[in-house]
Amino acid sequence: MEQRKLIIILADISGYTRFMLENQTAALHGQLVISRLIEAILKHVDIPLTLQEIEGDAVFLYAAHPGADADWNAVVEQVSRKLGRFFHAFIDELAVSVESTPCDCAICRNADQLGLKIVVHAGEAVFHEIAGRPQVSGADVILAHRLLKNSVPGNEYLLLSEAAYAAMGPHLPGVFERYQESYDGFGAVPLRVRFLHDDSLAARDALYTLSDGDLAALVTGYTNAINPIAFVHCLIEQLRHPVRPFTLREKLLLIRDAIFGPIRMRLIEGAAIRERVVARGKRRTSWNGRPAALDGGPAPPN
Repeated sequence: MEQRKLIIILADISGYTRFMLENQTAALHGQLVISRLIEAILKHVDIPLTLQEIEGDAVFLYAAHPGADADWNAVVEQVSRKLGRFFHAFIDELAVSVESTPCDCAICRNADQLGLKIVVHAGEAVFHEIAGRPQVSGADVILAHRLLKNSVPGNEYLLLSEAAYAAMGPHLPGVFERYQESYDGFGAVPLRVRFLHDDSLAARDALYTLSDGDLAALVTGYTNAINPIAFVHCLIEQLRHPVRPFTLREKLLLIRDAIFGPIRMRLIEGAAIRERVVARGKRRTSWNGRPAALDGGPAPPN
């Protein structure tokens, strides 16, 4: 057991629970969406970061002080650069889903309302093991988790404690606004926040700067990823840890959706999705013939 400096990162996906509660299809598709988004983030987790735990819809990571201050400075810079990669991996994955889905369930038609909040704190923790698993604990770990509950508006932002910003700020792009929260046992906690909503919209618009071939390839990758194995994993998760209690009828419908969902996506709707997205040429102008109001004006003709 030892105490060391570390950087704590919590990447929290927000905004989906209320949509998953609508019906069994939304619960199954919500589980699928969340799993894909978390996997997109985890693809960028490597040294010097350690995955401590996946906490439902959040990922708990940390980077520990390697022992020498010169090496620590390099770790801080590496981790700072990874924060942007996490967010862009998330929004790139979400952009394809939002623009491509033919599904009208609550979670799919509202996927554009999902967001990623990344909370970062720098401090110290006790490194130890429980049942052979490495663990970090201490006041700074508690504070990092408390920071997830804050009064910052919106659900897409990068939030750093003042300690984290002092170390990482020189390596981070963008404008950070000053905020302050108060927590029992910690008092006033100064924070820095960068809002990322415009980045999300830019990622969705960027799909349509691609060539027709590249865009079609992305959509094909999306439809191919909606496969029976993915649906079965999500079905098992919802049966073991349901977002809400399901009736027997709803459980049977969950099983039906898990069996026929990927078949419908790939065989019946795959080509139509590709044609619709390529022909549309603008962010979410329509889904299944329905105009969308995201752009603040009437949708152009398909």
